[in-house]
Amino acid sequence: MSLALTDVLARVETDAPKALETLKEYVRFPTISAHKRAQPETAAFVRRLLAENGFEVREYPTDGGPNVVYGEMIVDERKPTLLMYQHYDVQPVDPLNEWKRDPFDAAIEDGKFWGRGCADTKGNLMIQILAVQAWRAVEGRPPINLKVVVEGEEEVGSPHFASFVHANKEILHADGATIEGGDHLHEGTPKIELGCKGILYVEMMSRTAKVDQHSSYAAIAPNPAWRLIQALTTLRDPNGRIKVRGWYEDARRPTARELRYLKASRFESQALKDFWGVSEFVGDGGNFDVLRRLIYSPTCTICGFVSGYIEEGTKTVNPAVAKAKIDFRLVPNMKQERQLGKLREHLTSKGFGDIELSPAKEALEAASISMSARVVKAAIKGSVDAYGREPEVWPWSAGASTHGFFNEVVGVPSISGPGVSYDGSNLHAPNEHFRIADFIGGAKHMAAMIGRF
Repeated sequence: MSLALTDVLARVETDAPKALETLKEYVRFPTISAHKRAQPETAAFVRRLLAENGFEVREYPTDGGPNVVYGEMIVDERKPTLLMYQHYDVQPVDPLNEWKRDPFDAAIEDGKFWGRGCADTKGNLMIQILAVQAWRAVEGRPPINLKVVVEGEEEVGSPHFASFVHANKEILHADGATIEGGDHLHEGTPKIELGCKGILYVEMMSRTAKVDQHSSYAAIAPNPAWRLIQALTTLRDPNGRIKVRGWYEDARRPTARELRYLKASRFESQALKDFWGVSEFVGDGGNFDVLRRLIYSPTCTICGFVSGYIEEGTKTVNPAVAKAKIDFRLVPNMKQERQLGKLREHLTSKGFGDIELSPAKEALEAASISMSARVVKAAIKGSVDAYGREPEVWPWSAGASTHGFFNEVVGVPSISGPGVSYDGSNLHAPNEHFRIADFIGGAKHMAAMIGRF
């Protein structure tokens, strides 16, 4: 490690408390994209934050969506360029009664930072800025060119970001990219992911009458909830395997090298069981079996189901409508439109052609890159500098993100990480948080990665 990098890492630790205070300001914006809340003011905050830290910044409007914030710091045209993607929007906070504190009143307690969006992904932007601040304090500037792009709709599938990417491929060109941030395992090992799963999100609706009926007519009246439940049970078996014909035929299979990395993983399934409070996983098995299934298995999840009367007390009704929201996670090589076609054919073939199928505007396709990419090597070396050990290396994330835009549209190989969260951070759930030690470690990792790129 160079003397400059040693000084930079020390500076990160010194300046971390101030960065955490700035993060509190950022988290206080209730930027729930599903509700279109606080998007203009949050974009303005991000723009100011980047400008104050040496980036040339502007906001780009999108047609019908929130502004995208883009900044760049070009130190030398001959140097390589790293692009950092983030999003300033967050998930809804329901169920609110399960939060231990106001989700937008950011707080540091018990060695953890609490607040909606702190881990996904406002804290990740903050460690990137902290890393840049450290390089500027020690060396006057970072050793490479940097670009930052921050959008406001990732949590609803980035429906307007695609148009920005296609219109601005030239300014987004780089030698590598980081997407949001990476996790840490429970025991503190950092994790990088070389891509992500895609997502096909659909609403299924069964309507069996024009109006609700008194439940006494249930002997003769069709029930849409039962109808929809019967359709849903044709989609997945008890072990999680999807029963739609041809669903897996395009799915990318693991390589021998990827499996060697997974077998060496420090992932402990029991720690995750204990945190979630579950007795067993779907399919269960040992650590490697669970991890392999988590990464390589497409999923079919009922995210929500609504029909009839669900408030307190009783109402004897046979409803006219039932709706379910379904989330399919797709592994690389599986494309949304092709899988949606298979789903439609399946429902028709099973006698459920009357079920109305409405896909969401999610635009996040699965994507993954080679372990030999420059950005991967820099992240691995940077982990050794920051943590004294190599990171976990997963071929892709179990979640969906924007890797596909950069890998396939712009042609920039991208990874997830470095980051602030860990596998107990409650992303998308009440009491979202990260550990302060992981924030400092992630910022050091980012700073070292910049030095190694």
